[in-house]
Amino acid sequence: MNGSSASDITRFDSDTAVRSHGDGVYSTELRESWNIVAGPNGGYVAAIIARAMQCEVADTARTLRSITVHFLTRPQFATATIDVVVERTGRSVSSVSATMRQGDKLLCTALAAFSVPLQSAHGWTMELPEEAKLPGNDIRADLPPAAQNWITELQYDAPFFSGHGTARVAGWIRTLDPRPLDAIALVAISDALPPAPFPKVDAPMMVPTIDLTVHIRADLPLPTMAPTDSVFAEFVTNHVADGFNDEDGFMWAPDGTLIAQSRQLAIAR
Repeated sequence: MNGSSASDITRFDSDTAVRSHGDGVYSTELRESWNIVAGPNGGYVAAIIARAMQCEVADTARTLRSITVHFLTRPQFATATIDVVVERTGRSVSSVSATMRQGDKLLCTALAAFSVPLQSAHGWTMELPEEAKLPGNDIRADLPPAAQNWITELQYDAPFFSGHGTARVAGWIRTLDPRPLDAIALVAISDALPPAPFPKVDAPMMVPTIDLTVHIRADLPLPTMAPTDSVFAEFVTNHVADGFNDEDGFMWAPDGTLIAQSRQLAIAR
């Protein structure tokens, strides 16, 4: 299903597993342990689609570099089918499309790029923010069931829905069961923390995702990261208008390597 034996598969790998039926068709079981009250977490769904795409590319030299998922309607906690098409395989990049369905209902569409390692004469990066050194709190008991799949130490500057904070939520995060960090986990982490606007708004809000894009910015796994290491993830909302909000995300390894960036557009209810 995903390259792990039954004896060493982690909960995350089990929950995001896909089964190949040939000709680019995969199936998966969307599990209620990833519920965020109104349905399955978007990052979890995107991670499953990314895994199906990775299986269809079937080339360990070509790793996920970019994925964009559009969420058309809310999935149910049941079996889903993923149809994957490798649209083009070039010398360096494979372009892949996918759809997820339940019965005749189209749930998601996705596009992704898988690439071999590339060399460039240019390069600079964003440094790990000083805030990463500040203490956080594990508040999984106060969050929806999906939060129970992560070990988190969250940072925010005011209680959620207090209207007194900034639209930023950050913290250290890793899967509940230790496992080497890969692109599939980073796709899920890109939507794993509470929405960034929560400390700033003065009343509870819902933020169903319209689209989520994740860029993987490092070759994985990193030799400097152990399976028990966490990622520092920071998410910020800069603009809320016309019923929509954005959220920009950045994810770093403990040694300061920027490993992923994300952006999503959500409905601000």
